Amino acid sequence: MDSDAEDLKSGESSSIIMEQGDDKGDASSQANHKKKTGSWIFETVGGYYLPKENLSKLSAKEQEQLLIRDLIYAFSGVPASHIRPDLPIDMISLLKTAQIDEVRFKIDENFSGAFRALGNELLPLIGYYINVQSFIEDTVMSKSCYRTLGVALHRNIQSYFELLSTLETQLQQQKLNLQQLVKQLRPWVSNLQSLASVTSHARRSECSIAALLSMMYEQQQHFKSSALKQVLTAVSDYYMKMVQLWTQKGVLYDVRGDFFVEDTHATAMSSTLLSPKQCCHAFWQQRYKLHLQRLPSFLEPQSEKIFLAGKYLNVLRQCNVQMQLMQMPLSYVFGDEAHVEFIRSSYELPARKLLDILKDQGQLQQHLSNLLDYVLLQQNQFVESLLEKCAEQLQRPVDSLVPEKLQKLLLETLQSSSNPYKHMLQLQLMDCDVVAQLEHREQQEKSSDELTSEEDQLPEPLNITGYESISLRYTPNWPISLVLHEESLQQLQLVQRVLFLLRYVQHHLQSITYNLSKWNPLAAELRDRMNETIKQVEQHLLLDVLEPRWQRLLQAVEKAQLVDDVIRRFELTVKQCVQLCLLSEPVSFVRSLFTLGQMCLNFCGFIEQPTEAEFDAGLFEYDGEFTSLLQSLLNVIEHLANSSQTDDNERESCKQLLDRIKFDRRSPKIKLN
Repeated sequence: MDSDAEDLKSGESSSIIMEQGDDKGDASSQANHKKKTGSWIFETVGGYYLPKENLSKLSAKEQEQLLIRDLIYAFSGVPASHIRPDLPIDMISLLKTAQIDEVRFKIDENFSGAFRALGNELLPLIGYYINVQSFIEDTVMSKSCYRTLGVALHRNIQSYFELLSTLETQLQQQKLNLQQLVKQLRPWVSNLQSLASVTSHARRSECSIAALLSMMYEQQQHFKSSALKQVLTAVSDYYMKMVQLWTQKGVLYDVRGDFFVEDTHATAMSSTLLSPKQCCHAFWQQRYKLHLQRLPSFLEPQSEKIFLAGKYLNVLRQCNVQMQLMQMPLSYVFGDEAHVEFIRSSYELPARKLLDILKDQGQLQQHLSNLLDYVLLQQNQFVESLLEKCAEQLQRPVDSLVPEKLQKLLLETLQSSSNPYKHMLQLQLMDCDVVAQLEHREQQEKSSDELTSEEDQLPEPLNITGYESISLRYTPNWPISLVLHEESLQQLQLVQRVLFLLRYVQHHLQSITYNLSKWNPLAAELRDRMNETIKQVEQHLLLDVLEPRWQRLLQAVEKAQLVDDVIRRFELTVKQCVQLCLLSEPVSFVRSLFTLGQMCLNFCGFIEQPTEAEFDAGLFEYDGEFTSLLQSLLNVIEHLANSSQTDDNERESCKQLLDRIKFDRRSPKIKLN
């Protein structure tokens, strides 16, 4: 038997009959099935039976001293002559431990009414004490968290035993009256009541350490008991040591599965031995599993900081970063916020260090600028050069394209660039156009069921051409990918695909300018209207939406102190860009825009291969179709602006776009002769 169990055995009063623990069961099974054989069993005490005096023959002073003696006995679990339970004493031994709460006690009515009134104030102590003491006895040999509670209770009520011993000594010395007894024991009524409430709740069902601590915290909020406050601190010590080890060292030591963070790769190769490709954002996203039901309620507000503190320490360890770790003991005291400050400091230390690494060594700001310049196509020279080099490939069916050849053309386009991270830009072939991709994304968001791996694939491949399938992908290395992770980059890819189509359409419209105004002024005017409309949409997305928010993002990153400030700001910026570019559900805007763009490309083909006999009729038809499709696009934008499901920022974006393209809101100008 260990020292705690020895303390429990040796520390009991000689007048209390100890139960023998059953090391094969836990506290809950003992509580529900074991018979009560300890406190308040009428056995010999000190070798004789307690006498029952004739109260009618005693003076008031003698009655008072006798009642004090019986109360002291009763409060320590010894049957008293004149304080009886509301059922026969021999029946108590037949009760299950969980039924002890139902026993009530009363003072012999032959005592003076004044004495009984004073004594009645303390009578609840008897039931509270029996409840607590029986729980301690039941859990001596338990292997569950209830043993920890039993040990803490045992140590806490030692001061209660000491007080009873002192009162008994004062009684023997004729220095104690009933009023003094009540005054000294009154604080213990609420203290033992709170402890008894905890043990009663604990007996009802077996629970984890986190559930036990949450229940104790809830009880302490109700009782505000100094005794329960100390017990809660003692019982929480085991859990808080796990929190301390995780937040200050990044080490999980949880042999019983009590902690709310689980390392799913605990038996795998150490993360410090993994290559950067292996140890990527996806690895760290999936490495830890959170079990929030294992978290005590008083730690719930700090759950994210606790988790991230240990995670970032391990990320830094994987990046071979040396740093001075915290060495602060962590404990929980009800009403004291010291643990909150320690957890905050434990989190901020690695979160600040990791951001410094990303800024100084990882050049985070440069990567963010690259996203705007290349992924979001702000770099005009790059875009035009890419369109020229890939002109033939962009018009071919996607099935005939060779990714390696496209990547070679991209590298040739970037050859003159001095950007140190240009190799992270790749050309990717998608098997569906952006409208189908958005529709698939919309279906995923609406679905409440978990998608299988087959359902999570993109839609069936469509018969599309190069310009509809090509997408630019940015693949930053670890640990930059902790911030610029795949999920956010995929959302930016949606914006980029729309911008790429707009630039491709403009490129084609501008390529048919040669002598068009001299050859056919009406065709040139229609071409200009098309080009201006597409340009204004592209300018709105780039100048009104993307650039301002990206500049604010770069400023926020510069001022940020913690890595999570940057992660949250980047994710928010990406979300705003997708929303304000009108790419969120429904996809009617993108569908209308792509239909208009495709019609413009058809017009370019018509101009490049004119048939003189049918030219005027074809021109008239394209003029009418363009005006009709433009009107449809404007109607969609107006509908979004007036929809109750559109928020204020998205509504403002719609109005800005309407202001840009309303110049062409008119009927067809070309008339058929």
